[in-house]
Amino acid sequence: MDATIRNTGDEVWAITGASGRIGTVLRQAMLPEVAHLVLIDVVPPQQLDARERAPHAELGDPASLRAALQGVDGVVHLAAVPDEADFHDLVEANVIGTYHLLEAARQAGVRRVLLASTGRVIGMYDVGERVDVTKPTRPDGLYAVTKTTVEQLGRLYAEKFGLEVVALRIGAFKARPAEARDLSIWVSHADAARAFLAAMRHEPITFETMFAYSDNRDGSVDLEAGRRLGFEPLDDAAVHREEIPGRPGPVTSGPMGGDLASPEFTLSKQRPF
Repeated sequence: MDATIRNTGDEVWAITGASGRIGTVLRQAMLPEVAHLVLIDVVPPQQLDARERAPHAELGDPASLRAALQGVDGVVHLAAVPDEADFHDLVEANVIGTYHLLEAARQAGVRRVLLASTGRVIGMYDVGERVDVTKPTRPDGLYAVTKTTVEQLGRLYAEKFGLEVVALRIGAFKARPAEARDLSIWVSHADAARAFLAAMRHEPITFETMFAYSDNRDGSVDLEAGRRLGFEPLDDAAVHREEIPGRPGPVTSGPMGGDLASPEFTLSKQRPF
C-alpha cells in the first residue's frame, strides 16, 4: 500500500479517554496538526487550549457521544477499562462502549476512527515467535478478549458501514522500559504519537490493523503493517537496558504475556458466580 499523506490542518479530531496516560500524550502531539480537538473523558481535561473543547459525553450515553462528535472528522478511541478486570465490567466499557462510539461516529458522519487495541491480543504466543497482523489473535486474558472484539467491531463498521478504521495494538506504553519484558514490547511516548498520527493521516484506508511498538532490537512483532501506513518508529528499548533494575536481558521463554497470561491473574479479578 502506498503511503499518501493528507493535510489535516483544517480538520477536527476527537479523543476519548483524553485525560488518561495515552490520551494526554496524544493530545499534546495532535493539537498542532489540526484546527480543533474535542476532548472526551469522565475526568474533565485541564488547561484547555483555545482550539480545544471538552463537551460532556460518556460511552454509556450514546446521545451525548453523537452530539459531541458533530462536525468531527476523526476520532481516537482510547476510553476503556485498561487492564484485567471483572468480565462484566470489561464488556460494558470496552465492547458496549466501543459499539456506542462507532455507532455515534457513523450517525455523526465521522470519517475515520482509530481504535486502541493492545499487544495482549497475541499474549499467548510463545516468546520469540515472530507475529504479524495476519496471525490469529491469542488473547492472554479477558481484557485482551474484549480488545479482540473491539477490533472486529471496527472491521464490521469499516466493511459494512463505510467508516475508515485502524486498530492499533499498543505495546507497553511507558516513558522508559522498566522490566525485562519491555525490551520486546515497549512503545515510547514519542513512537506512540507517531503511530496514531500516521494512522490518522494515511490515505486510503478501509480497515487496517497495526502494531504500535517501538523498533525494539529484541522485538517479537512484525512492524511492517504500520510502516505501510507511514509509521516509522525511532526508539529502541535496548538503548535503555542499563537503566532497568538488574540490567536484564530479554525474556526468552514462556508466553508473550508473561505473568499476565497466568490463570491466577485473570481469575483473581472475577466476581464470584
